[in-house]
Amino acid sequence: MLETVYLCGVSFYLTTDKAHEVELRKSLGVISHRGPDSSGTYFEKTANFFVGMGHNRLSIVDLSTLGEQPMVSGNSRIIFNGEIYNYKEIRQDLIRLGHEFYTNTDTEVILKSYTEYGVACFSKFRGMFSFIIFDEVKKRVYLVRDTVGIKPLYVYQDKDSLYASSEIKGLKAFSNVDQTISRQDIFEFFNTGFLYEQSTGFEHIKKLLPGHYLEIDLLNGNTINSEFSASINSDALLGLEKKIANAVEMQQLADVPVGVFYSGGADSTLLAHFARDTDLLFAKYDRDVVSDLDGKYAAATAEYLEAKLTTVKIEGSSIYANEILDSFYFVADNTEELISDYTFWPTYLLSKAAHNSGFKVMLSGMGGDEAFAGYSRYLVVKYHSLIRLLTPILKLLKFSALVPKSLGKKFDRLLSYIEEEHWGLAYSRLLGYFSRTELRSFFHEFDDLNEVYKIKLNIIGDRFVGGDRVKKAQHFDTLGCLAHNLAVADKASMLASIELRVPLLDESVFSHGLNSKSNLLIPLISLKHPLKKILYSFLPKKLVDRPKTGFNPPLDGLIKSLGSSVILRELEGLSKIFDLKSVEDTVDAHFQGTANNTYKIWQLLYFSRWLKTNS
Repeated sequence: MLETVYLCGVSFYLTTDKAHEVELRKSLGVISHRGPDSSGTYFEKTANFFVGMGHNRLSIVDLSTLGEQPMVSGNSRIIFNGEIYNYKEIRQDLIRLGHEFYTNTDTEVILKSYTEYGVACFSKFRGMFSFIIFDEVKKRVYLVRDTVGIKPLYVYQDKDSLYASSEIKGLKAFSNVDQTISRQDIFEFFNTGFLYEQSTGFEHIKKLLPGHYLEIDLLNGNTINSEFSASINSDALLGLEKKIANAVEMQQLADVPVGVFYSGGADSTLLAHFARDTDLLFAKYDRDVVSDLDGKYAAATAEYLEAKLTTVKIEGSSIYANEILDSFYFVADNTEELISDYTFWPTYLLSKAAHNSGFKVMLSGMGGDEAFAGYSRYLVVKYHSLIRLLTPILKLLKFSALVPKSLGKKFDRLLSYIEEEHWGLAYSRLLGYFSRTELRSFFHEFDDLNEVYKIKLNIIGDRFVGGDRVKKAQHFDTLGCLAHNLAVADKASMLASIELRVPLLDESVFSHGLNSKSNLLIPLISLKHPLKKILYSFLPKKLVDRPKTGFNPPLDGLIKSLGSSVILRELEGLSKIFDLKSVEDTVDAHFQGTANNTYKIWQLLYFSRWLKTNS
């Protein structure tokens, strides 16, 4: 029997006022790109609640009706987005316990597991998932999200109703959903360039936290938010290389072509090594020096691995303002949350190229930097005390104009980090582009907003137990930087109907990195050392010890092509939010050559469009 795997989108409502069948179907319609093959709904009135469940499906291997959702088994129904990679093992255990199966889907395994184990089953699943179970006998509803947070689930809840969807636009289809924009979230966004979980940019729309489930008792309306962790005992004694190999093998399984998004860097090269005979797709920005360098390394590494490399050209340096702005608008319109990450655009184009080449599943090396400390900012927090001692010298270098212009943005971030006493705020300075001084000029109520932001950072920090600053930074990144990267990857790939799988975020691999001591992850200044050790075992050193560039489009050229007059015209609408003089100063300094404010201007342009789209 064929393995049945589905790429999906879900929408759901639980209300006391009336049924919202038309709005549920509208919700499915606006997220149809997540599953254009078929759509299913279920409606019920139980206790004092109206229940509506909706599901869009894109089949990866089997177009039969066996896995159509909402699916029912016994007394429970489910709508499910994602994949359970270990479902066959769990299925065999359930068969031994007397369960019968009528499909070969992981969806049915979730339902039968719930019947057998109750909510304890959530810890058994390895994969990427968000799902909603409606238990018709116990009168319970469960909203569940995987422990890493790979698949999103957005929730709006008030005293009489709850709505949920795989995308925010799915929630907006329901007229009762309050879409008020949060000024506090705007402030946080300009601190980091994204939002920490559970925030979205909207006052009342939140994400279900990774590794959490929301339980609603329909008999009394009570709601309980609980946490669970993945059970990975079977892999506890395995070495890291074997864990990665197992994860790639599990996530490579499909009866459709599977490819690897390839940069020639450490993470994607590991996937290419373990995913033998899998095509590699490399994104090349036209007329970009960094992309040319990446291309040479990617080609050399692929040749050494005897892998097929396909280069996809990304048109990234248009000289036409309308085309540049269209790409900026596309990002702002489709990220939904406040995430000013322009890589959304090339990720979408690359996913579209993969889809047009016949792929439905792509592997990505995402997560390696967060799990194994691969970002250069981890060196800053590792040597925090030493950098503090060098503060006078660093400030002198800054004001003596001895810092190369190419390092200006990073140096500014470093100084902003040093100047903050609160650790969470200091780390935000390493992530975001705006300094405390700039933020104060933007927000007239800076002190009040900053105090609330500190409270949120303290709550995140309070969940961190033990370890040094590097481990603390990794902890923050699981709810921040990684969450932002996953949101970009999920939405950009799903817009092209591509399922993106992330083996380095397999629960066993990810926990290995998070549980490793920082001196093993970064001995001296060697970032991501455990992964590099594996690379050294099968690659020449010159292909491993290469500059880290990241998947960064050439924004400098795009901002230059727009010009100050076009940019200032685009930003006029921000006068309702900021002191516009401060915004103008940021743009003027860039075009007068006194500062490189490319990413600040991009973030302002992104936000201006996002605000217009969502107001």
